[in-house]
Amino acid sequence: MRPDRQHFERLVVLGGMEATPALSDWPVFEGDDSDDKVYLWREEQFRQLGFSAPRATELAFSRADLGQARYLLGAGCDPELALRILR
Repeated sequence: MRPDRQHFERLVVLGGMEATPALSDWPVFEGDDSDDKVYLWREEQFRQLGFSAPRATELAFSRADLGQARYLLGAGCDPELALRILR
């Protein structure tokens, strides 16, 4: 069961600082659902690309294209600019 996107709206940069949601606001996954596995895998992939945990969570939950993220960062795109493009 995936949480509503509105749970992660707070992860947007506020005054140059990341806002991390309370632990109780993080997604809770029940059972062995394949959607949950995909989400967790995407989150890990975005973390490996160098995005912070809150940003990786936001991107994993969104429709951000992981391949595009890899391309942008691999081509030397600034991570903050890449984040804006991916959003």
